[in-house]
Amino acid sequence: MDYKTKPVSRKHLRVYAQVLRKLFDVPQDGPFPVLTALEKIGDYFEGCSFLVVKDRSLPKQTPARCVANDDGGFTIEIKQSVYDGAFERHVGAYLGFICHEICHIFLFSIGYRPLYERSFANNILPAYCSVEWQAKALSGEVMIPYRESHGMGRDEIMKTYHVSKGFAKTRIRL
Repeated sequence: MDYKTKPVSRKHLRVYAQVLRKLFDVPQDGPFPVLTALEKIGDYFEGCSFLVVKDRSLPKQTPARCVANDDGGFTIEIKQSVYDGAFERHVGAYLGFICHEICHIFLFSIGYRPLYERSFANNILPAYCSVEWQAKALSGEVMIPYRESHGMGRDEIMKTYHVSKGFAKTRIRL
């Protein structure tokens, strides 16, 4: 499910990616330590935490999700197989799913909150106003530093930044 939020440009998301890296005390170059950031989520965002859940606890097509909790923050729920794949095998797609959920919390904290307006013109929500697109785009920018990755090929991006083929292909297109 997607929601409308205030618009943001890719240019601004690149700045936010630098801010998020700085917040987690991560250099502006090199891979983003997704699981280390996940472990510290509650240190940086009050009331936030994560929980690894049985695969059957989440819908089939949902590897992870961010849900409001009773502490006034959010809980990132991650399927056991996704967490294991990220932790044990460093699967780029799984790391990307987890980073995406971290980005939801970050974006919410800086004011990109759902407007709960479900009637879009022609039932189309422009990407730059989409909560889901913003989190996905920001996670790509966080995981693959724009300037540092300029001129790299797909395989080099995948190997250097531990990202999926899809993330790498998107970075090359931009």
